[in-house]
Amino acid sequence: MVKAMDSIERVTLKLPKPVAAYFRKAFPHGQRSKFVEACILSHKHRSEVEKMEKELRRVGKTRQ
Repeated sequence: MVKAMDSIERVTLKLPKPVAAYFRKAFPHGQRSKFVEACILSHKHRSEVEKMEKELRRVGKTRQ
């Protein structure tokens, strides 16, 4: 996902046991990081879009 992997940082996720068991089963070693990365980047993109839309709505209301 990230084009330049200059530095990689290890993080720990605290998940409920059933979720962790599913996560390990559904995503083999090596794909877990890619899945989490994709989810975080998707969330970041959606948040940025929502923020821009909110700002545009605010600006649109002031113009009327």
